[in-house]
Amino acid sequence: MKRAIFFLTIIFLTNLAGMYFGAYSLWWFDMIHHFLGGFFVAMLMWHYLKITELRISNFELNILKKCLILAGAVSFVGIVWEFAEYSASQTLIEPIYNKFGIRAYFIGNLDDTINDLLMDVAGALAFIFFIKRR
Repeated sequence: MKRAIFFLTIIFLTNLAGMYFGAYSLWWFDMIHHFLGGFFVAMLMWHYLKITELRISNFELNILKKCLILAGAVSFVGIVWEFAEYSASQTLIEPIYNKFGIRAYFIGNLDDTINDLLMDVAGALAFIFFIKRR
């Protein structure tokens, strides 16, 4: 669980650095962040489910239910992130530019949003594939 939180923190910090240094002009920069975010959110949920199973006696989820929970949790986090991007684009662009001189880019068009959500789910599916191969 600590590893997942560590990598999610790294992803968030590289997101901030990417805004500062203009890395979002690279078409793949955002895609990598969403894919890895989906992967590590799935990892975090996987560890949470394992801990929950240990706490509740005679309770174990089969692998299909775990996979559906992981995909649903990652989708939920991705949707919340997209709403946060939209809110930030409506409220934070000018203050960030005025205070730090950074031209922030938070959200694109509908195609970008759908691609972000697909990359989140693809990251979760990659984690599920990784777990099933172990």
